[in-house]
Amino acid sequence: MLHASFVLIGVITTLLGPVLPFFARHWALNDAQSGFLFTTQYFGSFLGVALTSVLIPRFGFSKVCAAGFAAFMSGFAFLGLGPWILAAILVGVSGFGYGFTNPAINIRATQLPSKNTAAAVTFLNFSWSIGAVFCPFLIGSLLPIIGTRGFCIGLAVLSLVVAVLHVSLRSTPAAAARLPATHSLSEWQSCLRRPPQAIPLLFLFFLYVGVEVALGGWVATHEKRLPGMSAASLTLAPSAFYGLLLLGRGVAPLAFRRVSPAVISAGGLLLATLGSLLIALSGTLPALYVGAAVAGFGLAPQYPIFVTWLAAIYRADSTWIGALFFSAGSLGAAVLPWLVGIVASEASLRAGFFLPVVVCVVMALLSTRARPQG
Repeated sequence: MLHASFVLIGVITTLLGPVLPFFARHWALNDAQSGFLFTTQYFGSFLGVALTSVLIPRFGFSKVCAAGFAAFMSGFAFLGLGPWILAAILVGVSGFGYGFTNPAINIRATQLPSKNTAAAVTFLNFSWSIGAVFCPFLIGSLLPIIGTRGFCIGLAVLSLVVAVLHVSLRSTPAAAARLPATHSLSEWQSCLRRPPQAIPLLFLFFLYVGVEVALGGWVATHEKRLPGMSAASLTLAPSAFYGLLLLGRGVAPLAFRRVSPAVISAGGLLLATLGSLLIALSGTLPALYVGAAVAGFGLAPQYPIFVTWLAAIYRADSTWIGALFFSAGSLGAAVLPWLVGIVASEASLRAGFFLPVVVCVVMALLSTRARPQG
């Protein structure tokens, strides 16, 4: 059920990138306004994640996931109607659902029996990548037939079905049930001060989610502006990015048997730096596809590794303290893609892609300080 949920979530959370050129034409948006849609999506996610520290211990993982998919349904049921500011609000509602489902499913996976937790969480995120890879193809094939409204209504119906299935599971992990529903400010501060890896890991969550959304969300727009592309052309750059993200998460569990997560993380971030640089410098479609693929492959193992490090550092406390780290990721996704759009409006989208290059270098340095000891 967790894997099936993540496939649908992969489609939903990456939808904005491939449809952004359609939205920009429909409402005559500039790059800063287009980037603001990412901000509303992930600010809604931030609010949802912030509530999970209270809701997961009280209601359990299944009910929180069901509430998240109910938010997906509400957001997509009316998306495409009215002015663009209404669309921004509805995208935020959908993001609120992502804020519920992403931490609940990831933390639940760390608590299930597994010989290798890092491999298990990576394989779960592999399912998310399946949805992300197929999203541009679904949009390219279905939007000309059923339109944006028909596509969004289809997602709303699927979200309702998955919400009902999660409610029917009625599974509440004992570890979550034993934890208090609320925690004092001193407890939060103590958890951030106690391990030396806490602050670097918090910044990694912020930067990683931001850079993944920035690259995956803007490459379709960059591709549309290259020579030889038309408004009706199918965008393949997002699929190249998420396709290699999918491949990387598929082979990472095999690599974890021989290489430590810390080494895989550092090497992947160096690849992501190279791929981001190729995207920023690309002036042709092949160069863009290669850069997107290299960046996606380098970023593939990062998020599952960071989730595993979070669980290893905090153990049972990760059920509630994890909300802070997932919230940081949502804030990063709200800020960095918007900054790319602002730079693109002031200079060019190609210049905006240099921001992910710098972020990847900073992440490589932080990863050496964030890994658990032992």
